[in-house]
Parts: sequence; C-alpha cells; structure tokens
Amino acid sequence: MIIGYVTGSERTSPYEFYIRMNSKLGKLPDYVPRIGEIVKVPFEYKNQGKIVIYGVITEVTSSWDGYQMPGFEERLVIEKKAKMALRTFTAKAITTRVISEKNKFNPPDVPPIPGSAVYLAEDEEIATGLSFDEIMEKERALPVGILDNGYPAYIDLDYILGENGAHINISGQSGVASKTSYMTFLMRSLIDTLKGKVDPIFIVFNVKGQSLMFLDEVSRKWKNSLKTAQGKRWLEMYKALGIDPKPFENIEFYAVRENTISTKPNSLRSSAKTYWWNTKEFFENDLFELIFDPDELSRNSNLMLAVVTVEEFILERLERKNWKSDKEVPKDSNDLVQLIASKESKLNERLQSEGIHKSTVKLLQRRIQLASKSGLELLWHRDDNSNNKINWKEKGRITVVDISRLRTKMQAVVVGAILKDIIKAKEKNASFIDIPVFILIDELNKYSPRSEKSEIASIFRDVSERGRSFGIILMGAEQTASEVDYRVVTQASTTIVGRQKWVELQKSEYGHLLPEQKRKAATLGKGEMIVDQPFLRIPIKISFPFPAWVLSEKDRGSNDKEIEMLYEV
Repeated sequence: MIIGYVTGSERTSPYEFYIRMNSKLGKLPDYVPRIGEIVKVPFEYKNQGKIVIYGVITEVTSSWDGYQMPGFEERLVIEKKAKMALRTFTAKAITTRVISEKNKFNPPDVPPIPGSAVYLAEDEEIATGLSFDEIMEKERALPVGILDNGYPAYIDLDYILGENGAHINISGQSGVASKTSYMTFLMRSLIDTLKGKVDPIFIVFNVKGQSLMFLDEVSRKWKNSLKTAQGKRWLEMYKALGIDPKPFENIEFYAVRENTISTKPNSLRSSAKTYWWNTKEFFENDLFELIFDPDELSRNSNLMLAVVTVEEFILERLERKNWKSDKEVPKDSNDLVQLIASKESKLNERLQSEGIHKSTVKLLQRRIQLASKSGLELLWHRDDNSNNKINWKEKGRITVVDISRLRTKMQAVVVGAILKDIIKAKEKNASFIDIPVFILIDELNKYSPRSEKSEIASIFRDVSERGRSFGIILMGAEQTASEVDYRVVTQASTTIVGRQKWVELQKSEYGHLLPEQKRKAATLGKGEMIVDQPFLRIPIKISFPFPAWVLSEKDRGSNDKEIEMLYEV
C-alpha cells in the first residue's frame, strides 16, 4: 500500500528521509502511519541500478501547508470563511536497511529520490526492513517482544552469547518499568529458543521480598486473565513469539539460614535448600576480604596487612591434612575473633611478628564482629555439611539464590562468592567454557556502583570485561543506569530501557536513544520496553505479555503446573 511519497521540502539523506502523506485536495490522508511502523522506498539511479530503502517511522507531524497563519486567520479557515489552506501530514523515517540489485553485498549510501512512492511494509517485508530475516535464517533470532504493528521483534543471539558481544542491561523506574518481569521473560525466551542447541545455566539472585522464589508456579493473575480479552491478547503474543507461557522447570531454590543455630531456610518456600560456607570454602574462595570496606583498607595499610596476614595464616593451616582438628583453624567468625585476641594463639603471634600494632589488631576484631552481627555468622558456618553448597553447575538448570534476608554488605559477599566460583570453574575446565552461564540480578547499582570502589564491584567489572570470552553473561537491572559502574554498564551489548524519568534520560547512558525515543521512554507503560543492540540500526519499541509465572508471593494460589487454555486463542 502506497502511503505517500518522499518529499523534497525537507532535506533527505541516505540515513533519514521525510514522507508527505497521500491525500486528495482538501481531504485528510488515506493512511497516517504509527511511530515504529516500517516503510519501503523503491527507486533507481542509472549508475547504481535498482535500490530499495527500508526505514522506520520515528515521528509524525501535521501543519498547514506552506505558511504559518495568525490565530484569527486559522479560525476563519477552519470555519471555511476564508481562503483555502491545505493540511499536510509528514512523517520522518530513519533508514534501517538498503537493498541493491547491483551491489548486493555493499549497497550504496544514497538518498531516496524526492517524489518516490513510499509503501507500508507488511508481513515478511517487516522482517526484511529490520533485518530479522537474516538472523532467522541463521537461527540466531531471539524473540524479545511485539512491535506496535503486531509483528514479532527479534535481536541477535551472537550479541548475547559472546560471539560478537555479551551482557544485557535493563533500566527503568521502580514499580512501573516491569524490569523483573522482562528479565524473566527474556530468560523464558532464551530457554525456549536455545532448546535442543545448548543448555544454558541461569543463576538468579532474589534481592527483594520473595518475588523470585516461586518461578515454578503458575501466576494466579495470569490464570484468571485467560478468560478475558486481555488474557487472550497475551496468549496471542506468546504464540506469535513461539514462547511457551508456562512456569520454569528444572529449578532449585536456595535461602540463608533462619538463625545461627538452625540450618532451616529463612524463606516462605520451605522446600528451599540452605546455603553457607565452611572455613575452607570461605578462605579458599577469597571471601574474607569481601567483608571489609575497600576504602578503609586502601587508607589504612596496617589494617590491610592484618587482613592479608590472617588470610595467609589460615590458608597455610588449611593445606595440612589434619586441618579439621587444628585448633588454629577457626570454625566461624566468632572463633576467628577469639583466635586473634588470644595471646596464646599462633595467629596472634603471626600478627605481632608482622609488626602490626595492638590498636590495628583490635580494629580488625571490631570489623569482624560488626560483619558477624550484620549476618556473616549466617554465611560462615562451622558445620562441614556437603549439602550446604549451591549446586549451580548442572546444564539447563535455573538456580535461584535468595539474598533478600541479608544486609547489603552480606548480600555482596554471597554474590561475590558465587561469581568467583563461576570464574574459577570456567578457568579450570575448558569444556565448561562453551556452556553459557547467565547471571540475573536486580539493583545492580548496589553491587557495582559508579561512585564507590569495592571488591564486589571489581568482580562485576571483571565479569563484564572478560566474561564474554568465558561464556559468562550478565543480565543486570537497575532503576538508573547512570549510577552503575560505567565500565560495567557500557559493556552490555543489549541495552533495554523501560519507563524512565526525564532528568535521567538526559544523561549520556541514554545517548543511544533518538530524541523522539527519549520522549517516549518517559511515558512508557507497563509491559513496554525500548530495546537496542548493535544488530539493530536503531532501537525498537516493543511490548511483551504478562508473565505466566509467579513474580510476587501475593500472586501465588494456583497449584496447577499446566495452563488449560494454552494457545487456545
């Protein structure tokens, strides 16, 4: 369908062009395109041959043709008591793809000819215009949502799994941006898309409430919606995307202990497994340093020496065969404090031999005691039980680790411990490198802040910069991307923006969005996102269906594992 022609009234380039809508004299246009729709323009230059330019509509404007009228004249025109004035409707399009009959592999950068007919792209032409056809043919297409015209939207898996790039970042206002919903939706899409090709591992950190501790249950809101028009629309979206609207399977849940004398999980999910680290695991995984403030260590070289001395002493003792019966190997944080304070302990002797002042030793004790009261005693436990370990290494499994019951400092210890374990596993086992490991975490700014330095922040930086080569993919979310370590947030090949405040959108982290898209980002509704990836010529706005799985403890209530009306639309 022809919707207009390339107008010469505006400057046209190979990268953007303007369309004047078709209309009869004095009449409204036959068709006014929506922002986000795809158009195509066929034309021909003698030396270049036949060319087709595809573009996406980014702006639609209307005005009186030719000149601006004072208010009283405009009123007379509207009331048809004065001279004739024509309404004109113009759309701006950004070029997304150029196809040349003569130069298939190197199409020329030329502007469309003014007066050329502009067609609305439909069906397969939409996929062609956005280059979806290329990644679909090569089986690299990951469904990410539905375009405003109802067509499925895709991004390139090569920019996720590490071939051309890795990592996904999602930002948006809390409560309205649907960050957690979309993060889990992408996980569902990845599982279904990669099925039969590769079995990725997912590690999900539950950072607030119990929202992610029931991903294997059917959402009550979802199930109740299936009889409504909205629910049927959601089912249609799932069907168009080729994604199963069902809860997650092959999933295990872990939670911290209830208290220091219990090994039961502190979780609404009673079947969750409990996790902690014994002394050997705690020190061999370099977790001890995570409990200290890195700024204080950098300022106080004596305290840093004391920390390193304790680490080296305990690691030496752990190398002995009888370390479990060695009284100089602390069983937990409280035991360590006593060893440091005891004048009869060899650890105390080592600290003195290093010339560490008594005041620094006491400061070391206070910092360990503070960490213990902040929750370290829940994570470092004397019980040497093999069931305490978080088993995240099984192919195709989702591992949900609840850290919501811990304070921020101890949350960082858990996250750091697992990330270190993943990096070590990848470095030691070459065959394990080919298995993608996805790290899903909200509130990324807490663990990788821009304004602070910490051990956990350096780990995230390492994951973001080296993770691609190891098959470690970070899927992080936060309210404001400007508060996340710049070297972490800019490493994400796929950037997703939900509803965001206008003042935040003016910052450089959102420079990849067009001015029109920034205005749209400030008004996005729930279930709407703007997705950007190097594969796409420009970011695209998409909608995604409501999750079929529980994302809030309040949404529980359905014990069914099957969705009765699956795909019945």
